[in-house]
Amino acid sequence: MTVPDCLPGFEPLAGPVRPGVVLGVIGHDIHVVANRILEIGLSETGMRPYNLGTSNTIDDFVDAAAETGARAVLVSSLNGEGEVACAGAGDRFDAAGLGHVLRYAGGNLVVGSRPTAEVERVFLGYGFHRVFHQSVSFAPVFAALRADLLQAADG
Repeated sequence: MTVPDCLPGFEPLAGPVRPGVVLGVIGHDIHVVANRILEIGLSETGMRPYNLGTSNTIDDFVDAAAETGARAVLVSSLNGEGEVACAGAGDRFDAAGLGHVLRYAGGNLVVGSRPTAEVERVFLGYGFHRVFHQSVSFAPVFAALRADLLQAADG
């Protein structure tokens, strides 16, 4: 079963150029399984993933987006280091002339247990466009990314 099979009514992105998406794990986090699943899912939903793997900084994501021409970046964390490691992310992308690149954060983004709305507020303040804190499914990520990429292409 592929990712599109799990999403009723989902249409993979089609066209001669598949949008590039940089993904990876932020901080001193070595949790790689979900990152690999995301990579496979991105490919199956019509995107071109560039997987940085684990133990990255925000500057690694900025550099990769610049080098690849990616239209989106997915930053993940499982051990909660995201809150510290992602601070100022939007400013870093803006400074590199990449303010147009969509920025998503997901996983267990903070240490301890905090309300999702609070975590979302923090990461939106850091310059992320969407936040998926402790999400149990990748389906909303793929659906939102598809919609955001299509909207960006139209606008």
